[in-house]
Amino acid sequence: MAVQILHLPTAYLWAMLFSAALVALRLRKRPRYPPGPPGLPVVGNFFDVPKHYAWVRFWELGQQLGSDVVHLQVLGTHIVVLNSAKAVRDLLEKRSNIYSDRDYSVMIHELTGNDRNIVFMQYGEQWRAHRKLLHQHFRPQVVSQYHAAQTKGVRGLLRSLLDAPEAFTQHIRFMAGATALDVVFAMDVKPGDPIIKIAEDAVTVGTEVVMAGVHLVDMLPILKHLPSWLPGGAFKRKAAEWKVMVDGLFDIPYGRYKDSMLQSDLKPCLSANLLASVENGNYTPEIEEMFKSVTGTTYAGGSDTTVSTLSVFLFAMTFFPEAQLTAQAQLDHVLCQKRLPEIEDRDSLPEITALVHEVLRWHAVLPLAAPHRITTDDEYNGYVIPAGSVIFGNTWAILHDESVYPDPDVFKPARFLDEDGSLRADVPYPTEAFGYGRRICPGRYFAHDILWLAIAHILSVFTVARELDEQGKETVPERGFTPMLLSMPKPFKCRFVSRFPGAESLICGTSVLE
Repeated sequence: MAVQILHLPTAYLWAMLFSAALVALRLRKRPRYPPGPPGLPVVGNFFDVPKHYAWVRFWELGQQLGSDVVHLQVLGTHIVVLNSAKAVRDLLEKRSNIYSDRDYSVMIHELTGNDRNIVFMQYGEQWRAHRKLLHQHFRPQVVSQYHAAQTKGVRGLLRSLLDAPEAFTQHIRFMAGATALDVVFAMDVKPGDPIIKIAEDAVTVGTEVVMAGVHLVDMLPILKHLPSWLPGGAFKRKAAEWKVMVDGLFDIPYGRYKDSMLQSDLKPCLSANLLASVENGNYTPEIEEMFKSVTGTTYAGGSDTTVSTLSVFLFAMTFFPEAQLTAQAQLDHVLCQKRLPEIEDRDSLPEITALVHEVLRWHAVLPLAAPHRITTDDEYNGYVIPAGSVIFGNTWAILHDESVYPDPDVFKPARFLDEDGSLRADVPYPTEAFGYGRRICPGRYFAHDILWLAIAHILSVFTVARELDEQGKETVPERGFTPMLLSMPKPFKCRFVSRFPGAESLICGTSVLE
């Protein structure tokens, strides 16, 4: 009995030591992830992921944690948000060889056909080949070949705004789509053309798929084998409808252009350049599919970005009407109210350029950039970022950094200008609005040019004014943006007021550029 009493504490001691060793071993082996909120068993930070205005919530979380890199883990998936330009440069740019993948989605890559869009394409040789083609045809040295089509589209927009200003959103959407079709396929379309609807439907599908976030079939891929007629198979029926629209974008305009190649008077365009690059016309199925992907992606990206950003511009003019005054004064000085602007006037109109910069900075239409995926384990500032992590660059947080852009919530184009009116070299161009690293938008130079032309043209002949109430008084619009990943101004109204007696003559007398 005495022997048992003597050995009882010893047994407890060994048990405690063994437990302590297990805990220490577990702590030692557990990776040190970047700071983040404490999670729950199994689901992790599922309830911490913001559903609305995620860019603001992630920035606030970083402020609370005192870190520009924030980590969450949701059902085994690691999410890392980069809230500073430095973190983005260090990871998405300097280490872009391992940070340029896209997360795989059954809904995107298998069910809806959006894997044909280079934006969603996973990193690898196929993506690099597509990206190379886009870079060749949209690098700074060659975008000037698209200026005539862009100017033609913008001047058509002026006439539409003059005739039916209340439908400005539809006019902008048509201008963007028609210009993209002109550049890509040399198509001269009119409002109501079926090809416009085909393209717009596909762009809408891409937006809906992204806005819906993670689909159940992405978390449980086995569901893709579920017959669409069974209860719970509605997502497959919807995906099938979406795929018809997406395939239409990539196949129908390209097919129409190929059919028109028998004509001898084809205009130069992106498709013509792509097809001319193939020796002896040996268009293999692989080459044809690549060209469809490149042309379809160009249309989708070019039209959607233009519509969204010009909507932000008009909203900013409505909310901050004084911001257009100095730009209009400079336009009058250069143009003398006798002609419309040309892209060649850009050096003489830094106020317009500063306005474009501020539109991109004030509210990027993708405030939380499209997610990257890391392909191998990495370490940053002593923290582990495991392979497969989804990486978000918080564009809104970067472009609202008070140390770089004081009073970031105020729309102030003058922040980009020196006292003498020239562009400042020490205030960075908001490149972040176009993405990061190897995934940065290859059409950003094209996008900047059409934005510049559209803004310069609108302000040269119109004052963007607030809506009037029943008493004839201006109404201040509610300042607000939609809360999802693609964020645009909430519905608003504005007026387009002719600035001087000859403005309408300039608009109506515009010669259509060929």
